Amino acid sequence: MSVSPSAISRVTGVAVKFKNFNTGNVQMLQQRLAVIGVGNHGVTYTTEKYECQGNASEIGDKYGYGSPLYLAALQLFPLVGKGAGFPVTFYPLAEGSGAVQATGKIEIEGTAKEAGSAKIVIGGQKATIAIASGDTKTEIFAKIKDGIDGVLAMPVNAATGEDALTLTSKAAGEVGNLIKTRIECAVNGLTFTVTQLTGGVKDPDVTPALEKIGEIWETAILPCFDYKNKERLDTVMVYGVNRWEDLEKKPLLCFWGCTDDYATRTALTDARENDFINALVVSVGSPELPYVVAAKAMVNDILTTANDNPPQGYKGFLEGLEAGDDSLQENYKTRDASVKKGSSTNIKSGNVAELNDIVTMYHPASEGKYPSRRYVCDMIKLENIIYNVRLIMEADELKGAPLVEDSTVTSNKTAIQPKTVKTWFLNLAKSLADKAIIQDVETTKNGLEVAIDSENPKRLNVTFPVKLSGNVEVTSTDIYFGFYVGK
Repeated sequence: MSVSPSAISRVTGVAVKFKNFNTGNVQMLQQRLAVIGVGNHGVTYTTEKYECQGNASEIGDKYGYGSPLYLAALQLFPLVGKGAGFPVTFYPLAEGSGAVQATGKIEIEGTAKEAGSAKIVIGGQKATIAIASGDTKTEIFAKIKDGIDGVLAMPVNAATGEDALTLTSKAAGEVGNLIKTRIECAVNGLTFTVTQLTGGVKDPDVTPALEKIGEIWETAILPCFDYKNKERLDTVMVYGVNRWEDLEKKPLLCFWGCTDDYATRTALTDARENDFINALVVSVGSPELPYVVAAKAMVNDILTTANDNPPQGYKGFLEGLEAGDDSLQENYKTRDASVKKGSSTNIKSGNVAELNDIVTMYHPASEGKYPSRRYVCDMIKLENIIYNVRLIMEADELKGAPLVEDSTVTSNKTAIQPKTVKTWFLNLAKSLADKAIIQDVETTKNGLEVAIDSENPKRLNVTFPVKLSGNVEVTSTDIYFGFYVGK
């Protein structure tokens, strides 16, 4: 939305130091990630925001091991090795009022007729137990419980019973319903039955976390919740749109993990044709927790690439996470339809999911309305342009400077004329083109306008048209062939 020409403001929101900008050097926007989620039920923790400086164990100690926040942190901050490479701030929420934990169970029939092993996979976390010949279900239940208890990252607690092993989500709320359980065991004489976790209710409102972001320019949000909640999506969208508006100019995007098939995810995204804030990160059929998929994508590709090379598209691999079965993967036609309905896609390369099209949910009926709002890469380009425009408009040289027309002859060294600012913007355009963020500087040059407002002598109006660079998504090759028939 535009600002009224009569509007006068003495506050710009963010203090940015300007140094020698008119040399034409673009300053890349530093990506920052805000992680929103809950800790474990029964763990006492503060809901103050916390910027992690070390590794995931910091988050486990504060909010509980196996909590959604900890599981996201495991991807962003490996216990050993390189961390995220960009600032990560956690915005913990208290569990929702009246929240209930999700529960599931494992049942066993028979007695082991041979020695072997069983692999338990819960929310992507794995435990392997040894089974001895003659083991009864009671003995195996105890071993499974010990195996679960021995993995700090397990998102569930286990309790043994006569007829079943009960699994209870460590975090209360609907988020527990995302946990998938699988048993891999081929021991003769044993039959395992898994009842998936259900019954979790009352995720908290994300508004308190969003409010705590304040003036910090978080460029991305990672909610550790299910994306299939319209009210929550709407809350984030409204908040995000305001961050893109003229008076705020601290744009951000929100990335939701998704492991659902085409029909499930597009049933939601297709109804959100004007939503350019929310985006899915997809790994179809993966047994991993969805927000873990999104966290891995942030550190393996999306935000890392946005820092290193903003105009580069995303084709990163989600190494270390289990991809969905081959039978669940989608062909080109389905992926194309998915993008047209506002959903990102993935492909499977070997046994690893690979990011394919990373798009926002934006897909208006009028395709040409704001095409740059569809692809996340284009939105990152826009973020960088906005950031650099802010650097110019909040330059020290402009703060309180006398503003006079180009035709005015003045000896005042602090006076600013539109032509000076126009030169800054032209240099910016050249630098943005050099970084391949925009193209066709001549279009910018021809349309660039800087003028003092006719109604408000304290206002400088700038029109800065830019043409974003493209990204190779489609190639077309014509092959011509013939035969040599001699002279």
